[in-house]
Amino acid sequence: MTSRPGRDASSLRLRGQVLEAVPARSWLALALAALTYMVISITMTGTNIAFPAITQEFSRSSRSTLSWALSGYSIALATFMVPAGRLSDRRGRRRMFFAGVWIFLASSLVCVASPNALVFVGARIVQGIGGSLTVPTSLALVLPAFPVGRRASAVAAWTASGTLGAAISPSLSAMIVETFGWRYVYLIAVPVAAVVLIWGRGLLPEGQTKVTGDRLDFIGFPMGTLAIGLVALVIVQASSWGWTHPSIIASAAGAAVLLPLFVIRSLRHPAPLLDLRVFAKRQVWTATAAGLFFSMLGASTWVVWPLFLTQVWDYSLVKAGLAITPAPICASTFGLLGGYLADRFGRGPLIRLGSFFPLAAMLVMALRWGAEPNYLTGFLPGIVLFGTGFGLTFSSLNAAALEGHGEQMFGEVNAGFNTVRNLASGLGVAAAVAILGDRDVIAFDRFDRFFFVFSLFGALPAIIINGFYPRLGKRDDST
Repeated sequence: MTSRPGRDASSLRLRGQVLEAVPARSWLALALAALTYMVISITMTGTNIAFPAITQEFSRSSRSTLSWALSGYSIALATFMVPAGRLSDRRGRRRMFFAGVWIFLASSLVCVASPNALVFVGARIVQGIGGSLTVPTSLALVLPAFPVGRRASAVAAWTASGTLGAAISPSLSAMIVETFGWRYVYLIAVPVAAVVLIWGRGLLPEGQTKVTGDRLDFIGFPMGTLAIGLVALVIVQASSWGWTHPSIIASAAGAAVLLPLFVIRSLRHPAPLLDLRVFAKRQVWTATAAGLFFSMLGASTWVVWPLFLTQVWDYSLVKAGLAITPAPICASTFGLLGGYLADRFGRGPLIRLGSFFPLAAMLVMALRWGAEPNYLTGFLPGIVLFGTGFGLTFSSLNAAALEGHGEQMFGEVNAGFNTVRNLASGLGVAAAVAILGDRDVIAFDRFDRFFFVFSLFGALPAIIINGFYPRLGKRDDST
């Protein structure tokens, strides 16, 4: 192929856009960031799989205490992500990223060697803090090294790594637990963290940080962090503690007071914890709102699918993990393809098409599956539809939120987008638990009700994107 005059010889001329060449160093840096995100996803999902074995070993501790290994992690991840993203833009993304990796590595080793339940739960909460420092900065750190026209592919690859981690985690974790024991699930993070810490020093750039003479809002920082933490606590724990539990009532009341104060202060302060004006652009708020409902659907179905397969169809844990695997594989595959197509033709058409898939998936599962096993005709089509729609859409939503603002705000915007995603995931799981109930054996009609109810949530991304996402031509999302 010969290059056109005035073009780099390595640029590829296609019928859509001209895809600019990306240095190999940028791809390698993205691989390290994506690998970190993947292992965090594996560890997070793996804890759910290993939980029965953990409760058996720490049998002297109550299940409610041990459940904080799950909920405490989620709360810490959601609580500290926004401050981490904001500080990374001001103080250095590379510094924040490596701090998160070190914290995640150290806490993983403590999980492996935990002598009792309290140490284990504490290590899991610290893991959540490490994840909150790492997740938003990992993408913000490497994205500026990509040309604007190739960033959809970069975001898609990063998102696909997390999805791929979720894909392999159920079956991988189940096999590890059954073969070696639950502690080895956390040992996975050690070699990955070592590779990132050794090779990342030379590959990961510092990138541009936000330069400003305004001092950070040291009142708004603890106020906003506590408010987000209280919201996360209510979402994560209300289903197990009950909505009338004094701690839930007190947390909800605290959040109701702090959140409005935080919003007012953020709008007035020159350097707030979260600059809420980043969500004023229609491209950003529509992408974030649609991502919220995608996350609700994704997290809840990941809880419901294995429960249904093991309780109604009597699948083993490993068999259930393998049965679910096509969904995240489709999400990863179509996510990478979607990023490539978005770079060529703009992400708008993909987002609009993909936004209809969750509704189709929920309806197919509600109408086609039954109490008797019918995997190929009743279960598989629904999870393939959902995985495909998630792949085509979610990374583009993340990219749309990021590219609604300049590179100097990537950490803050990505943290805001992913904080909303994590809180929405918790809300989706809480809604699923409320519909299914808390009985040890869940009847089929409860699962049926779940998918009919969540079909309504599945329609919302399509309404938001097709009704409000900006239409500015083929490249409606470029900056």
